[in-house]
Amino acid sequence: MKACTPLLTSSARMPCSMSTRFLLLAIAAGQGAAAAEPGDGLPPPKDAAAWELSDQTYRVRHLPAAAIRVDGRTDEPAWSEAAVERRFQFPWRKEAAPPTEFRAVCNEQHLAFTFRAHDADIVVLETLRDKEDAVFEDRVEMFFAPDDRLRNYFCFEIDSRGRAYDYAGSYYRRFDPRWSFPGLETAAATFPGGYAVEGRIPLASLEQLGFPRLRPGVTIRCGLYRAEFSHDRSGRPVEPKETIHNRGRKSVGQPPIEHWISWVDPQTPEPDFHVPSSLGRLEIVDGLRVENEAREAQ
Repeated sequence: MKACTPLLTSSARMPCSMSTRFLLLAIAAGQGAAAAEPGDGLPPPKDAAAWELSDQTYRVRHLPAAAIRVDGRTDEPAWSEAAVERRFQFPWRKEAAPPTEFRAVCNEQHLAFTFRAHDADIVVLETLRDKEDAVFEDRVEMFFAPDDRLRNYFCFEIDSRGRAYDYAGSYYRRFDPRWSFPGLETAAATFPGGYAVEGRIPLASLEQLGFPRLRPGVTIRCGLYRAEFSHDRSGRPVEPKETIHNRGRKSVGQPPIEHWISWVDPQTPEPDFHVPSSLGRLEIVDGLRVENEAREAQ
């Protein structure tokens, strides 16, 4: 992979062994989901397609010796061994989406991931009032769901400077932004015509969230997304509007033009990632076995 110019040193969350607050909030999120009322004052989607699960799968290679330094450069040898996922689309627009690439590898301690987003007009805020201001920026997103119904799920959205907006969720669109993903490390860098994001998650954190230990043969539900924004240079005054995406938060200055990219088409009438149909699968596979099979096929 071509190296990028780092913009920001990696940011790390509290290790899971130290995060008593995380444990309490995770338990609360699970309990709250069972009797949850619709979040944001909105009803759950009525379209049956929102509940149809996708079999789309990304195969995460398990490489015990993989060493990833989270600095946004994405220049470690392990990344060249990862499968490249390019099936990203505009589900709610007719034109082709700008290219997005996703890679992930797993060793004995971490699930590491990287996105490479081609973007000719990166929307980024110099200063964030808090982490929720990321809703006004270009960013990439990952959701992890222990069950198929999104009774509780865990998310992070990372901007082009490596700043993470992480939160716990429960269906439908009930978010707890006070929650932080334990041990999450993120960084980002720019390259000509876009930006790259790099990060990793401790496997122990995923286990505490209710996922099985990630080893070959294990499959989990995951969503991969991108908020593809652009600057509004029309010069026309725009009154900020409350939407399900900004949750009533008002931007400082002109709101961006919003478009939404997803790995899986949720098949919903309007943009919405927070439905079961937006999730695909991460399947952990033996990296050495995959390499040997590829050699035999040549």
